[in-house]
Amino acid sequence: MMTFMVTTFTSCDWVEDSDRQDRREAGVLEGTWTGYIDTYFYDRFNMRGNSYRTTMYFERYDNYGGVGYEVDYNVNSPRENYYYCDFEWEVDRGVIYIYYADSWNTVSIYDYGLDVNRFWGYMDDGTSRDVSFELYYDNRFDWTFYRTYYAPTRSSNAPRYYASGEFAKAIATKETSK
Repeated sequence: MMTFMVTTFTSCDWVEDSDRQDRREAGVLEGTWTGYIDTYFYDRFNMRGNSYRTTMYFERYDNYGGVGYEVDYNVNSPRENYYYCDFEWEVDRGVIYIYYADSWNTVSIYDYGLDVNRFWGYMDDGTSRDVSFELYYDNRFDWTFYRTYYAPTRSSNAPRYYASGEFAKAIATKETSK
């Protein structure tokens, strides 16, 4: 006598698993991450070199996403040459979406790995380039300079973004060439 066991999966099972995974990843993502994003600076600011770094802060406001801010900077002069921008983010069906306050393209992060120390993978920033990144959890990054000068006032909750030094020049050059 042979016995067969048949297992069926419904879409509800997949949705529950996907939902649980999205919540887990949103929880792990919360905090500060620092590292390098290849070709990102060329796409966004038309700047090249290996001295540019990105630090991102993710704060959850629900199970799937939240708000955050990012600073891109030259490691040789981080307070003189930087770009700071607020963003909103969410995890949806295994893709992380970042919506920047400066109306830069929505970034989709896919095919990524995420654990408590490292966050790596690929981004789609709306350009034709493959953008790879590797960030590390950074609980020592000092946001004081960037958040003190650019903290929202009580009268304004407007999205914020600021550039200084070579980042400001790059943005001005892009604006005048449009």
